[in-house]
Amino acid sequence: MFLKYAKTIINEESSALKKLSLSLDNNFTKSVKKISSVKGNIVISGVGKSGYIAKKIASTMNSLGAPSLFIHPTEASHGDLGFISKKDLLIILTKSGKSKELNDLNNFALYKKIPVVLITCNSNCKFAKKTPYKLILPDLEEAGEIKLAPTTSTTMMLALGDALALSVSKNKKFSDKDFGKLHPGGNIGAKFITVKDIMHKIPEVPLANEKDNMKKIILKMSKKGFGCVGIINKKKCLVGIITDGDLRRNMGADILYKNAEDIMVKKPKTIFKNRYIKEALEIFNKEKITVLFVINDVSSKVPIGIIHLHDCFTNY
Repeated sequence: MFLKYAKTIINEESSALKKLSLSLDNNFTKSVKKISSVKGNIVISGVGKSGYIAKKIASTMNSLGAPSLFIHPTEASHGDLGFISKKDLLIILTKSGKSKELNDLNNFALYKKIPVVLITCNSNCKFAKKTPYKLILPDLEEAGEIKLAPTTSTTMMLALGDALALSVSKNKKFSDKDFGKLHPGGNIGAKFITVKDIMHKIPEVPLANEKDNMKKIILKMSKKGFGCVGIINKKKCLVGIITDGDLRRNMGADILYKNAEDIMVKKPKTIFKNRYIKEALEIFNKEKITVLFVINDVSSKVPIGIIHLHDCFTNY
């Protein structure tokens, strides 16, 4: 019984979203461009359930590089209007367009000539008549049996808010790197940690010359603790690698009399310093290795650091 009922509600809201998508017109484009041009804050407000949606939209805008804040219309009427400036833009959410609590906020915006973007189901409300930036939602029944609880309308508001936030972000060319800078903590932040943030730098990096004898190589490998030594030439470019596995495979009575170039594996795997940890992990998994030497970019072969598989697990 309840499973069927739940599916009906979800289908009703899903249908509303499809109708919302089809209803979008040039007013959406105008609103995106106006929001993108704001020099101050994007101030978002609504009453009741619309207010909760407004808070979420403000939070999403902030995470995508568009400074936003929620203001409660009642608090605005009692002094909080003072932090809204002419550089700001106001977004009002109201299904009916008749919420009296929003009057003072809207009138203040009009008085200060602050642009207002309206999201409503009522294209004929007084708010809609006073702004050129209006996004009209399909006027549909709420989901469920009593058709009163804000459900379909708030779902459309939330989806439209996401569409606005992401469109503004795209218009402002907000990149994944920008996103990472705003999310330094948690799982999201971990995805934007770069190799240079966690790499071991010179002089911790185990390096030796290609002409060095194996006794020196073994001592350096033991001292540095990475289980390998990077081999460089006279120009300090990385030309090979010797791992503890290579030592075992070449172990013999004459190993101490050999040079690094006799044992090394040529063309070791490297990674650019600005790559993300996720990319390093992909290389580790694909190549079945545990260390990567770090270089500046594609034009350089000079090692500037080293990362171990364990470094990635610790930080990712």
